[in-house]
Amino acid sequence: MDLTRVAVELYGLTPEEFTPARSRLAKSADATTAAAIRALQKPTRAAWLANLLVRTDPDGVNDLTELGEELRAAHLSADGPRLRALTRKRHALVRQLVASARREAKQLGRTVTPTVADRLTETLDAALVDPGSAQLLRSGQLTSALRHIGFGVIDETGQPAKLPPTKPRAVRSTPAKKTRTARTEAGPDHSGAEHALQRRRAELQTRANEVENDYREAEQKRSEAEAALDANQHHVADLQATLQRLTDELDHTRQQLQSTQRETSKLERALDKATRAAASAERRRNAHQQRLTALTQ
Repeated sequence: MDLTRVAVELYGLTPEEFTPARSRLAKSADATTAAAIRALQKPTRAAWLANLLVRTDPDGVNDLTELGEELRAAHLSADGPRLRALTRKRHALVRQLVASARREAKQLGRTVTPTVADRLTETLDAALVDPGSAQLLRSGQLTSALRHIGFGVIDETGQPAKLPPTKPRAVRSTPAKKTRTARTEAGPDHSGAEHALQRRRAELQTRANEVENDYREAEQKRSEAEAALDANQHHVADLQATLQRLTDELDHTRQQLQSTQRETSKLERALDKATRAAASAERRRNAHQQRLTALTQ
C-alpha cells in the first residue's frame, strides 16, 4: 500500500470521516505502513477547509502562490506603487478564495464558522508571505492552520519559518583621514559625539537582541500551547463521537428494554390467566374424583 496515496485520500475526507477511514486503511496494510498511517494526524476544521480549497480550486491557489512571489519581488525592489497594487489584489484574492471554500463546504453540508474562516484567511496570508508555507498549502495535507506572526510564519509544527532576507540599503562612507585645516574649515570635531552615538547604537542593538530572544521564547511557549490545544480539541472531537455512538446505543437499548417490558407484562397476564384456569380445572378434577369414590364404596 502506497503511503503517499493513502495520505492524499485521507486528507481529502471530512474531519468526521478521517478517523474511521484511517483505521480501516491501517488494518489492511502491513505493520510498517499501518504504523505510518496511524501516525497521520487528523486535520482541524480550518486545515480541512484549506485542503478542500486546494482540491476544488487549484487554479485559485496557484494564483495565490504566484502573487506571493510577485509581492516578495516588489518588496525586495522597494517598488512602492507596484507593492500597493499587488496588496489590493492580495486582499481581493484571499476574500475570493475564502468565499469559494465556504461554498464548497456548504455543498458538502458543512457550515463554516467565522473563526474557521479567519484561520483559513491566516493560512492563505501565510502562504503569500512564505514560500515554505505555500508549498505546505499546495500539498493539500495540512493538519492545522498556518499563521503569519510578524517576524515569521508558524508552520504545521508550530515553529517560526524564516523569510527571505531584505536587501540592505547602501550607506555613504566617510573619508578616514582629514587634515587639521579641513576639520577647522568644516567646523568643530564631532568625533566624541560619533563615539557616543555608536555606543548608544550598540546598547540598543544589545537590548534589541535580548527582546528578540524573549519574543522567541514566548512565541515558542505560545506555539506549544496552541499545539496542546489542537491535540486536546482532536481528543474532544473523538470523545464526542464516542459519546454520540454510545448515546445511540443507549437509545436503542432503551427501546429494546421497553419492548421487552411490554412483552413481559403480556406474559405475566397470560400466566395469571393460565394459573386461574389450572386451579379451576383442579377443583373440577377433585370434585369428580370425590363423586367417583363415593359411588365405588
